[in-house]
Amino acid sequence: EMYRACLAVAPTSSRPLAIGDSLHHDIAGANGAGIESVLVTSGIHASELGVEDGGTLSADRLDAVCTEYGARPDYAMLRMVW
Repeated sequence: EMYRACLAVAPTSSRPLAIGDSLHHDIAGANGAGIESVLVTSGIHASELGVEDGGTLSADRLDAVCTEYGARPDYAMLRMVW
């Protein structure tokens, strides 16, 4: 619902991108709205992904966690720095 509201405000956006650390909320919402997404892996899923202490993200582990939550990002990055 939130992504649809954002798209209504900027209907001419050609490539919207959702960025978040929650597979359950941010990424699943983007999947449902048809928006590309980036998962910030150092967020709430860091321990599940094995990156809580700066570890290297494993594609297999990311796939397993995404399957568990039923949500899949288009991209993944370790942290968001503004």
